[in-house]
Amino acid sequence: MSNLATQLPSDSLNEQRFKPRQTRVLIVSDHPTESRDVATSLRRLNLDVQLALFDGKTLNAIPKQAPDAVLCHLTDFVERGPHLAKVIRSHFSPHPVPMIGAMARPSAESSKLFDSILFSPVHPSQIANRVNAMVRLGVMESEITRRLATLDELYSEKPEIGDITPDRRFRVLFIGKASPAFMIMINALQDKGVDVVAAFTSFSAFDYLHGDPFDAVVMNALEQSEPAFSIAQAMRRNSKLFHTPTLFLVDKDNFQDHETAYSRGARDIITVDAEPDEISGRILELANYHRVHEQLKLDMLSLTTDAALDESGSAFSQSFFIAHLPRILKDAAISHSPVTLIGLSLSPNCVGNVEAEAIASAYNQMTKLLSNLVRMQDVVCRWDEKTFVLSFYNTDRTEAKIILDRIHSLNKCSSYENVAEYNSPLTFSAQGTILEIPSGEGAALDHLSNLIENVKIKTLVN
Repeated sequence: MSNLATQLPSDSLNEQRFKPRQTRVLIVSDHPTESRDVATSLRRLNLDVQLALFDGKTLNAIPKQAPDAVLCHLTDFVERGPHLAKVIRSHFSPHPVPMIGAMARPSAESSKLFDSILFSPVHPSQIANRVNAMVRLGVMESEITRRLATLDELYSEKPEIGDITPDRRFRVLFIGKASPAFMIMINALQDKGVDVVAAFTSFSAFDYLHGDPFDAVVMNALEQSEPAFSIAQAMRRNSKLFHTPTLFLVDKDNFQDHETAYSRGARDIITVDAEPDEISGRILELANYHRVHEQLKLDMLSLTTDAALDESGSAFSQSFFIAHLPRILKDAAISHSPVTLIGLSLSPNCVGNVEAEAIASAYNQMTKLLSNLVRMQDVVCRWDEKTFVLSFYNTDRTEAKIILDRIHSLNKCSSYENVAEYNSPLTFSAQGTILEIPSGEGAALDHLSNLIENVKIKTLVN
């Protein structure tokens, strides 16, 4: 095994080498002028945007490398959207790319062939939110597929996943005054079999929100922006409600706060003069996304079987990770996505005697903290008693550095009970290192060996 002190660049050199990776979005457009405006707005929101043109028959300038998502922005040839979606999926096969349609008007087959649909008027922030949401779903679905394969290979286990609530109707909460327009929306959704709950004050709204879950929340902002802005912002600050989509009903002639609404957490802004079917369709589109996202989280939990976990039951074992990482790197090579590993070594600190039971308990508690700190699609491995490896798909070094800094901050304010010395809490000193793996480069075990060696060198030096 080679010495990483000479093989790997220093942290300072790495910081200069790696730049933040942006989400790559391909806009397929039949109206260059309008789409250029959308592209400009998305670039301002820190998305890496490419543009391909569609003249109704031919698709020009489509790249070979798959983007993170495709946005079909169609004005003149909306009815060609389904055919276009098939062509684009075939072009980027076998890599599954989320397909989002931004249409000037509804089309009968669009909902069957696009993963998500937006209808005019569409705000750039709304598009960016939807792109990021669909990319997140795609990453979660891919990781579920990989974990199923690894569990089957190692333990011959095939956990059941899928919709465990196929008969549950959509639940939508309406917040605000019972205006005639609001009642029309409620009736349109009830006609589609949606369970609708109305909260006419902010106080009753939060009573409902903290009860049974909702698939979407619609707020009446016809007369004024408050309390809709405050409620949406409060939901974004609550971990339980963070992902529940919020929509505003507005009067397009009076409402001017689009930027503020999206920054406060709105996922769509609906104008009161839209057709009831369009309004209900926009609400149910977001409700369906939320339902899928919640189901994928349940699927992830079903894959954490005892055989694949460490003694704390909160992190994957070394054997699972060794078998799983090659699958991650293989998919990353297909999609030209980076994979970043974080190696973390923890050493106990305490004045006086420390019982082995206290140390083992503290390590298990820290393992749970690490697992709760990252996304469900990320992989946390307990490599040995003191060493952890975290894997992040479609994540570069700069993004991983933010995560590692968060881990260090969490560790600095964490202490654990020492059974032998009650007045001397047990803490950990932590040493971490980051390794970004460019897509398709090197064998998984070589990268793991390098990472583990590097983090142990750092531990000895410090």
